[in-house]
Amino acid sequence: MRVVYSIGARFAGGGIGNTAYRAVQGLYRHDLLGRLLCGSYRATEIPAGKIRSLGLASRGMRKLAVYDPTYWINYYHNVLYDHWAARQLERCDLFHGWNGFCLKSLQRAKNLGAVTVVERASAHNLRQRAILEEEYGRWGRTFPWPQASLERSLKEYEWADYILVPSQFAYDSFLDQGFAPERLLLIPFGVDTERFRPADKSKGERPFRILYVGQISLQKGGIYLLQAWQKLGWTNAELYLVGRVEQNDGRIFQPYQNLPGVHWLGYVSDPVRMYQKADVFVFPSLQEGSALVTYEAMACGLPIITTAHAGSVARDGREGFIVPIRDADALANRLETLRRDKKLRLKMGQAAREHIKTSTWEKYSNSIAQTFASLS
Repeated sequence: MRVVYSIGARFAGGGIGNTAYRAVQGLYRHDLLGRLLCGSYRATEIPAGKIRSLGLASRGMRKLAVYDPTYWINYYHNVLYDHWAARQLERCDLFHGWNGFCLKSLQRAKNLGAVTVVERASAHNLRQRAILEEEYGRWGRTFPWPQASLERSLKEYEWADYILVPSQFAYDSFLDQGFAPERLLLIPFGVDTERFRPADKSKGERPFRILYVGQISLQKGGIYLLQAWQKLGWTNAELYLVGRVEQNDGRIFQPYQNLPGVHWLGYVSDPVRMYQKADVFVFPSLQEGSALVTYEAMACGLPIITTAHAGSVARDGREGFIVPIRDADALANRLETLRRDKKLRLKMGQAAREHIKTSTWEKYSNSIAQTFASLS
Protein backbone atom coordinates (compact mmCIF):
# COMPACT_ATOMS: atom_id res chain seq x y z
CA MET A 1 0.00 0.00 0.00
CA ARG A 2 1.22 3.52 -0.83
CA VAL A 3 0.04 6.55 1.16
CA VAL A 4 0.62 10.20 0.24
CA TYR A 5 0.35 12.43 3.30
CA SER A 6 -0.10 16.18 2.77
CA ILE A 7 0.02 19.08 5.23
CA GLY A 8 0.55 22.72 4.31
CA ALA A 9 2.22 23.58 7.62
CA ARG A 10 5.79 23.04 8.83
CA PHE A 11 6.16 19.29 9.34
CA ALA A 12 7.48 18.45 12.85
CA GLY A 13 7.64 22.18 13.54
CA GLY A 14 5.07 22.57 16.33
CA GLY A 15 1.27 22.48 16.55
CA ILE A 16 -0.38 20.39 13.84
CA GLY A 17 3.07 19.90 12.35
CA ASN A 18 4.02 17.79 15.36
CA THR A 19 0.79 15.83 15.14
CA ALA A 20 1.50 15.19 11.46
CA TYR A 21 4.98 13.99 12.36
CA ARG A 22 3.54 11.35 14.70
CA ALA A 23 1.13 10.16 12.01
CA VAL A 24 3.82 9.98 9.31
CA GLN A 25 6.12 8.26 11.77
CA GLY A 26 3.56 5.46 12.04
CA LEU A 27 3.08 5.24 8.28
CA TYR A 28 6.83 5.08 7.73
CA ARG A 29 7.35 2.48 10.44
CA HIS A 30 4.63 0.29 8.91
CA ASP A 31 6.14 0.72 5.42
CA LEU A 32 3.06 2.57 4.11
CA LEU A 33 4.53 6.00 3.40
CA GLY A 34 4.92 6.73 -0.27
CA ARG A 35 5.39 10.48 -0.09
CA LEU A 36 5.14 13.33 2.41
CA LEU A 37 4.07 16.69 0.95
CA CYS A 38 4.42 19.67 3.26
CA GLY A 39 4.86 23.43 3.41
CA SER A 40 8.30 23.06 4.97
CA TYR A 41 9.86 20.63 7.41
CA ARG A 42 12.24 20.02 10.26
CA ALA A 43 14.62 17.12 9.75
CA THR A 44 13.53 13.89 11.46
CA GLU A 45 14.11 10.19 10.86
CA ILE A 46 11.79 10.38 7.83
CA PRO A 47 14.18 10.16 4.84
CA ALA A 48 14.51 13.38 2.84
CA GLY A 49 13.93 11.31 -0.30
CA LYS A 50 10.36 10.69 0.89
CA ILE A 51 9.65 14.42 1.33
CA ARG A 52 8.73 17.24 -1.02
CA SER A 53 8.13 20.72 0.38
CA LEU A 54 6.98 24.05 -0.99
CA GLY A 55 9.77 25.61 1.06
CA LEU A 56 10.60 29.31 1.20
CA ALA A 57 7.27 30.53 -0.21
CA SER A 58 5.39 28.63 2.48
CA ARG A 59 7.63 29.77 5.33
CA GLY A 60 7.47 33.39 4.22
CA MET A 61 3.72 33.56 3.78
CA ARG A 62 3.03 31.76 7.05
CA LYS A 63 5.24 34.22 8.93
CA LEU A 64 3.43 37.16 7.35
CA ALA A 65 0.07 35.58 8.15
CA VAL A 66 0.80 35.84 11.88
CA TYR A 67 0.47 39.63 11.58
CA ASP A 68 -2.60 39.65 9.33
CA PRO A 69 -5.83 40.20 11.32
CA THR A 70 -7.96 39.50 8.22
CA TYR A 71 -6.61 35.93 7.71
CA TRP A 72 -6.46 36.50 3.95
CA ILE A 73 -2.72 35.81 3.73
CA ASN A 74 -3.35 32.47 5.40
CA TYR A 75 -6.07 31.73 2.86
CA TYR A 76 -3.87 32.56 -0.13
CA HIS A 77 -1.05 30.50 1.32
CA ASN A 78 -3.33 27.49 1.60
CA VAL A 79 -4.52 27.89 -2.01
CA LEU A 80 -0.93 28.22 -3.23
CA TYR A 81 0.17 25.17 -1.28
CA ASP A 82 -2.76 23.09 -2.51
CA HIS A 83 -2.11 23.87 -6.18
CA TRP A 84 1.56 23.02 -5.69
CA ALA A 85 0.72 19.76 -3.89
CA ALA A 86 -1.73 18.72 -6.60
CA ARG A 87 1.05 19.04 -9.17
CA GLN A 88 3.35 16.91 -7.01
CA LEU A 89 0.81 14.18 -6.44
CA GLU A 90 1.69 10.72 -7.70
CA ARG A 91 -0.46 7.65 -8.07
CA CYS A 92 -1.19 6.18 -4.65
CA ASP A 93 -3.65 3.94 -2.83
CA LEU A 94 -4.64 6.53 -0.23
CA PHE A 95 -4.32 10.30 -0.10
CA HIS A 96 -4.49 12.16 3.21
CA GLY A 97 -4.87 15.94 3.38
CA TRP A 98 -5.45 18.40 6.20
CA ASN A 99 -8.66 20.39 5.93
CA GLY A 100 -8.15 23.76 4.27
CA PHE A 101 -5.01 22.66 2.44
CA CYS A 102 -6.23 20.06 -0.02
CA LEU A 103 -9.18 20.79 -2.36
CA LYS A 104 -7.27 20.51 -5.66
CA SER A 105 -5.12 17.71 -4.26
CA LEU A 106 -8.22 15.71 -3.34
CA GLN A 107 -9.69 16.15 -6.77
CA ARG A 108 -6.50 14.94 -8.43
CA ALA A 109 -6.17 12.04 -6.00
CA LYS A 110 -9.74 10.93 -6.76
CA ASN A 111 -9.03 11.13 -10.48
CA LEU A 112 -6.00 8.89 -9.91
CA GLY A 113 -8.21 6.33 -8.14
CA ALA A 114 -7.05 6.87 -4.56
CA VAL A 115 -9.07 6.54 -1.38
CA THR A 116 -9.20 10.03 0.16
CA VAL A 117 -9.08 11.13 3.80
CA VAL A 118 -9.45 14.69 5.05
CA GLU A 119 -8.23 15.40 8.55
CA ARG A 120 -10.12 17.97 10.59
CA ALA A 121 -8.47 18.85 13.92
CA SER A 122 -11.46 20.89 15.15
CA ALA A 123 -15.22 20.69 15.16
CA HIS A 124 -17.03 20.83 11.84
CA ASN A 125 -16.40 24.24 10.30
CA LEU A 126 -20.02 25.35 10.58
CA ARG A 127 -20.17 24.38 14.25
CA GLN A 128 -16.87 26.12 14.88
CA ARG A 129 -18.00 29.24 13.09
CA ALA A 130 -21.33 29.40 14.95
CA ILE A 131 -19.58 29.19 18.33
CA LEU A 132 -16.97 31.79 17.48
CA GLU A 133 -19.35 34.21 15.75
CA GLU A 134 -21.50 34.16 18.88
CA GLU A 135 -18.47 34.74 21.10
CA TYR A 136 -17.08 37.55 18.98
CA GLY A 137 -20.52 39.16 18.97
CA ARG A 138 -20.61 39.10 22.77
CA TRP A 139 -17.54 41.31 22.77
CA GLY A 140 -18.64 43.65 20.00
CA ARG A 141 -16.39 42.14 17.37
CA THR A 142 -16.91 40.60 13.93
CA PHE A 143 -15.59 37.12 13.28
CA PRO A 144 -12.70 37.73 10.85
CA TRP A 145 -12.20 34.51 8.88
CA PRO A 146 -12.86 34.84 5.11
CA GLN A 147 -16.01 33.24 3.74
CA ALA A 148 -13.88 31.86 0.91
CA SER A 149 -11.90 29.83 3.43
CA LEU A 150 -15.08 28.28 4.83
CA GLU A 151 -16.44 27.44 1.39
CA ARG A 152 -13.19 25.84 0.34
CA SER A 153 -13.05 23.68 3.46
CA LEU A 154 -16.63 22.51 3.01
CA LYS A 155 -15.95 21.53 -0.60
CA GLU A 156 -13.11 19.32 0.56
CA TYR A 157 -15.58 17.20 2.53
CA GLU A 158 -17.56 16.59 -0.67
CA TRP A 159 -14.50 15.05 -2.30
CA ALA A 160 -13.35 13.05 0.71
CA ASP A 161 -14.25 9.42 1.23
CA TYR A 162 -13.50 9.74 4.96
CA ILE A 163 -13.14 12.49 7.57
CA LEU A 164 -10.59 11.95 10.34
CA VAL A 165 -11.26 13.68 13.69
CA PRO A 166 -9.56 13.49 17.12
CA SER A 167 -12.41 13.65 19.66
CA GLN A 168 -16.00 12.78 20.39
CA PHE A 169 -16.92 16.47 20.34
CA ALA A 170 -15.54 16.84 16.82
CA TYR A 171 -17.13 13.54 15.75
CA ASP A 172 -20.56 14.58 17.03
CA SER A 173 -20.30 17.94 15.26
CA PHE A 174 -20.04 16.07 11.93
CA LEU A 175 -22.96 13.82 12.80
CA ASP A 176 -24.98 16.95 13.53
CA GLN A 177 -24.22 18.14 9.98
CA GLY A 178 -25.65 14.94 8.50
CA PHE A 179 -22.45 12.97 7.88
CA ALA A 180 -22.85 9.21 7.93
CA PRO A 181 -20.94 7.50 10.76
CA GLU A 182 -19.34 5.22 8.17
CA ARG A 183 -17.45 8.21 6.74
CA LEU A 184 -16.03 9.32 10.09
CA LEU A 185 -12.79 8.09 11.62
CA LEU A 186 -12.10 8.91 15.29
CA ILE A 187 -8.48 8.64 16.46
CA PRO A 188 -7.52 10.63 19.58
CA PHE A 189 -4.15 12.35 19.69
CA GLY A 190 -1.35 11.30 22.02
CA VAL A 191 1.33 12.52 24.40
CA ASP A 192 4.92 11.68 25.29
CA THR A 193 4.46 10.22 28.77
CA GLU A 194 8.21 10.05 29.35
CA ARG A 195 8.75 13.76 28.73
CA PHE A 196 5.51 14.85 30.41
CA ARG A 197 5.55 13.20 33.81
CA PRO A 198 4.86 14.15 37.43
CA ALA A 199 7.57 15.65 39.62
CA ASP A 200 8.05 15.56 43.38
CA LYS A 201 6.10 18.47 44.90
CA SER A 202 6.85 17.66 48.52
CA LYS A 203 9.73 20.11 48.88
CA GLY A 204 8.92 23.55 50.27
CA GLU A 205 5.73 25.49 50.76
CA ARG A 206 4.16 27.67 48.08
CA PRO A 207 0.73 29.08 47.25
CA PHE A 208 -1.93 26.97 45.55
CA ARG A 209 -1.15 27.25 41.82
CA ILE A 210 -3.50 27.06 38.84
CA LEU A 211 -2.07 26.69 35.36
CA TYR A 212 -3.37 27.56 31.89
CA VAL A 213 -1.30 26.79 28.77
CA GLY A 214 -2.31 27.94 25.30
CA GLN A 215 -2.97 31.02 23.26
CA ILE A 216 -4.90 33.55 25.33
CA SER A 217 -7.84 34.28 23.08
CA LEU A 218 -11.61 34.38 22.90
CA GLN A 219 -11.71 30.89 21.40
CA LYS A 220 -9.78 29.36 24.30
CA GLY A 221 -12.14 30.77 26.92
CA GLY A 222 -9.40 32.46 28.94
CA ILE A 223 -11.65 35.41 29.71
CA TYR A 224 -13.96 33.13 31.73
CA LEU A 225 -11.04 31.76 33.72
CA LEU A 226 -10.02 35.32 34.59
CA GLN A 227 -13.60 36.14 35.59
CA ALA A 228 -13.64 33.04 37.81
CA TRP A 229 -10.37 34.10 39.40
CA GLN A 230 -11.79 37.54 40.07
CA LYS A 231 -14.89 36.03 41.68
CA LEU A 232 -12.79 33.82 43.98
CA GLY A 233 -10.76 36.76 45.28
CA TRP A 234 -8.03 34.49 46.63
CA THR A 235 -4.98 36.09 48.19
CA ASN A 236 -2.75 33.07 48.87
CA ALA A 237 -2.99 31.50 45.41
CA GLU A 238 -1.51 31.96 41.93
CA LEU A 239 -2.81 31.77 38.38
CA TYR A 240 -0.11 31.18 35.78
CA LEU A 241 -1.05 31.98 32.17
CA VAL A 242 1.42 30.45 29.70
CA GLY A 243 0.87 31.68 26.15
CA ARG A 244 0.70 34.81 24.05
CA VAL A 245 -2.38 37.01 24.00
CA GLU A 246 -3.94 36.83 20.53
CA GLN A 247 -3.16 40.18 18.93
CA ASN A 248 -6.76 41.04 18.07
CA ASP A 249 -8.01 40.19 21.57
CA GLY A 250 -5.64 42.32 23.62
CA ARG A 251 -8.21 45.04 24.35
CA ILE A 252 -10.60 42.48 25.84
CA PHE A 253 -8.00 41.05 28.22
CA GLN A 254 -6.53 44.42 29.20
CA PRO A 255 -8.83 45.01 32.23
CA TYR A 256 -7.50 41.79 33.82
CA GLN A 257 -3.79 42.53 33.37
CA ASN A 258 -3.27 43.62 36.97
CA LEU A 259 -5.41 41.11 38.84
CA PRO A 260 -3.65 40.05 42.08
CA GLY A 261 -1.94 36.67 41.83
CA VAL A 262 -2.10 36.44 38.03
CA HIS A 263 1.21 35.84 36.22
CA TRP A 264 1.23 36.52 32.47
CA LEU A 265 4.24 34.51 31.30
CA GLY A 266 3.82 34.68 27.54
CA TYR A 267 5.18 31.93 25.32
CA VAL A 268 7.27 29.24 27.06
CA SER A 269 9.16 26.91 24.71
CA ASP A 270 9.23 23.96 27.11
CA PRO A 271 6.29 24.04 29.54
CA VAL A 272 7.04 20.73 31.30
CA ARG A 273 8.28 22.37 34.49
CA MET A 274 5.24 24.65 34.52
CA TYR A 275 2.97 21.61 34.59
CA GLN A 276 5.09 19.93 37.23
CA LYS A 277 4.90 22.93 39.57
CA ALA A 278 1.12 23.38 39.30
CA ASP A 279 -1.71 21.94 41.39
CA VAL A 280 -4.58 22.16 38.88
CA PHE A 281 -4.78 22.67 35.13
CA VAL A 282 -7.64 24.71 33.64
CA PHE A 283 -8.52 24.91 29.95
CA PRO A 284 -12.03 26.34 29.39
CA SER A 285 -11.95 26.36 25.59
CA LEU A 286 -15.05 27.07 23.53
CA GLN A 287 -13.92 24.99 20.58
CA GLU A 288 -11.07 22.56 19.85
CA GLY A 289 -10.45 19.30 18.13
CA SER A 290 -8.64 17.66 21.04
CA ALA A 291 -6.41 20.08 22.93
CA LEU A 292 -2.92 18.61 23.33
CA VAL A 293 -2.31 20.68 26.46
CA THR A 294 -4.95 18.63 28.28
CA TYR A 295 -3.03 15.44 27.44
CA GLU A 296 0.21 17.03 28.65
CA ALA A 297 -1.30 18.20 31.93
CA MET A 298 -2.80 14.79 32.63
CA ALA A 299 0.53 13.10 31.88
CA CYS A 300 2.11 15.38 34.49
CA GLY A 301 -0.40 14.15 37.06
CA LEU A 302 -2.65 17.20 37.20
CA PRO A 303 -6.40 17.13 37.72
CA ILE A 304 -7.95 19.20 34.95
CA ILE A 305 -10.95 21.46 34.65
CA THR A 306 -12.04 21.79 31.06
CA THR A 307 -15.06 21.80 28.77
CA ALA A 308 -16.53 19.07 26.57
CA HIS A 309 -15.69 21.36 23.63
CA ALA A 310 -11.97 21.02 24.36
CA GLY A 311 -12.06 17.41 23.16
CA SER A 312 -10.17 16.12 26.18
CA VAL A 313 -10.00 12.41 27.04
CA ALA A 314 -10.60 13.34 30.72
CA ARG A 315 -13.82 12.09 32.30
CA ASP A 316 -15.98 14.22 34.55
CA GLY A 317 -15.52 13.39 38.23
CA ARG A 318 -12.62 11.01 37.59
CA GLU A 319 -9.59 12.83 36.19
CA GLY A 320 -11.06 16.25 36.86
CA PHE A 321 -14.22 18.16 36.03
CA ILE A 322 -16.00 18.99 32.76
CA VAL A 323 -17.82 22.32 32.94
CA PRO A 324 -20.06 24.18 30.45
CA ILE A 325 -18.47 26.69 28.12
CA ARG A 326 -18.66 30.38 29.11
CA ASP A 327 -19.41 29.54 32.76
CA ALA A 328 -17.18 31.47 35.14
CA ASP A 329 -19.29 30.38 38.14
CA ALA A 330 -18.80 26.69 37.35
CA LEU A 331 -15.07 27.24 36.95
CA ALA A 332 -14.88 29.05 40.28
CA ASN A 333 -16.88 26.33 42.07
CA ARG A 334 -14.69 23.52 40.75
CA LEU A 335 -11.52 25.42 41.56
CA GLU A 336 -12.79 25.98 45.09
CA THR A 337 -13.52 22.25 45.43
CA LEU A 338 -10.04 21.22 44.33
CA ARG A 339 -8.31 23.81 46.48
CA ARG A 340 -10.28 22.82 49.56
CA ASP A 341 -10.01 19.03 49.09
CA LYS A 342 -6.35 18.07 48.72
CA LYS A 343 -7.14 14.37 48.91
CA LEU A 344 -9.52 14.61 45.96
CA ARG A 345 -7.02 16.74 44.06
CA LEU A 346 -4.27 14.15 44.44
CA LYS A 347 -6.62 11.27 43.64
CA MET A 348 -7.77 12.91 40.41
CA GLY A 349 -4.19 13.77 39.47
CA GLN A 350 -3.09 10.18 39.91
CA ALA A 351 -6.09 8.98 37.92
CA ALA A 352 -5.22 11.44 35.16
CA ARG A 353 -1.69 10.08 34.89
CA GLU A 354 -2.92 6.48 34.72
CA HIS A 355 -5.69 7.21 32.22
CA ILE A 356 -3.46 9.13 29.82
CA LYS A 357 -1.06 6.19 29.59
CA THR A 358 -3.55 4.71 27.12
CA SER A 359 -3.13 7.78 24.86
CA THR A 360 0.52 7.71 23.87
CA TRP A 361 1.94 8.95 20.58
CA GLU A 362 3.00 5.39 19.81
CA LYS A 363 -0.60 4.26 20.05
CA TYR A 364 -1.70 7.17 17.86
CA SER A 365 0.96 6.39 15.23
CA ASN A 366 -0.02 2.74 15.10
CA SER A 367 -3.72 3.56 14.96
CA ILE A 368 -3.19 5.87 11.97
CA ALA A 369 -1.22 3.21 10.10
CA GLN A 370 -3.64 0.39 10.90
CA THR A 371 -6.71 2.47 10.05
CA PHE A 372 -5.29 3.67 6.74
CA ALA A 373 -4.24 0.13 5.81
CA SER A 374 -7.80 -1.07 6.45
CA LEU A 375 -9.24 1.50 4.01
CA SER A 376 -7.41 0.34 0.90
